[in-house]
Amino acid sequence: MELKERVRLAEPVLEAIPEAVRVLDGRGEVLFSNRVCRSLALRDRQESVWDGGTIRLEHGESGRVEIFRDRSVVGRLQGELERMERKLRRLQAKYTFQDIVGRDEKLLQAIRQAKGAAATPAAILLRGESGTGKELFAHAIHNASSRRGERMVAINCSALPEELLESELFGYVEGSFTGARRGGKPGLFQQAHRGTLFLDEVGDLSPRMQTRLLRVLQEREITPVGAVEPVPVDVRIISATHRDLETMVEAGQFRQDLYYRLNVFPVYLPALRERPGDLEDLVRCLLARHSELYHRQAEDLDGEAGELLRRQNWRGNVRELENVVTRVLIRIPEDQKILTRGDFAAVLPQTAVPRGREPAAKETGPSLAQVLEETERSCICQALEQWGGDKNKAARQLDVPLRTLYYKCKKLGI
Repeated sequence: MELKERVRLAEPVLEAIPEAVRVLDGRGEVLFSNRVCRSLALRDRQESVWDGGTIRLEHGESGRVEIFRDRSVVGRLQGELERMERKLRRLQAKYTFQDIVGRDEKLLQAIRQAKGAAATPAAILLRGESGTGKELFAHAIHNASSRRGERMVAINCSALPEELLESELFGYVEGSFTGARRGGKPGLFQQAHRGTLFLDEVGDLSPRMQTRLLRVLQEREITPVGAVEPVPVDVRIISATHRDLETMVEAGQFRQDLYYRLNVFPVYLPALRERPGDLEDLVRCLLARHSELYHRQAEDLDGEAGELLRRQNWRGNVRELENVVTRVLIRIPEDQKILTRGDFAAVLPQTAVPRGREPAAKETGPSLAQVLEETERSCICQALEQWGGDKNKAARQLDVPLRTLYYKCKKLGI
């Protein structure tokens, strides 16, 4: 069957296509153009863009099909695509400072510091125990920065072995090792170009990875695994750790020059036990997030339940609190709206639940961490008082580095 005959049979389908379509034979003569194409032909050809493909029949005859689109429509689609890409990049960082729950002054001070740092290009080091919300703060900082329209990429430095971490951070080229993807793979630094890279648990980096990271921060370029030429990158670094980096530096476990590169602007996040007044607000927030998921109607807790929660140590911080709330939701009836002291007592460790209404001091003694903290505070305060607030002399007397003393003072609120 000839091309002309085939086009005639396909005319109803071609007329129904919303794009402008025309079919040409091998000599370039138009065999068919649909209604949209005829309408577009009346306008200036500069207003349209087109694409096409060759038609080849089994007996050697050939032709061509061309599709025209209005230039303004293409421009609008491109604009929508760019807006969606920007929206998707913003969605990489899910949280803002409005998502941080709490009214304690220590937390509010950390938020103020983080907001101030977000407006600058400085590297930020988030300090605090596991579960205090370091990644939440990292998201909020990115969304408050001038890079909020670009991607935020996060990686937990303790979750991968050194070999995998290197290829994840810096990428690799094709053939660089057995099993390498064809065409290579861009690393997280390249993916975060012009955006933010969040390095969680940066204190767990091996000495070799510390050296490689330091070079990237100094030179602002990376060398993918197996590559020869470096690749320039523009990345804002936010790092986080629960470790005492100052002690690690003194012990030779963490590079001092990398420490100063990362610790340009430190932000200390208080532990949950340091802000007991925020417990009830956090529980309400967690109930709003999880009640529907577990098909429950719980939305608040009573005063006795709040008092019980404030007596706990919360070594796992907000993450531990979230687990406790989840266990309570699983146990309670579907229609229960107010959580009671008994609901929480049933899921808390028995040794952590005070009995009766006696003062907490008689029910449980101070933890080892609390004793050590009070001892540190007492020793530092005595040294500072003896030397009239001179931290240099106090540090020499306590036999600790000056930066460690500054960190301890900030942590203990001295």
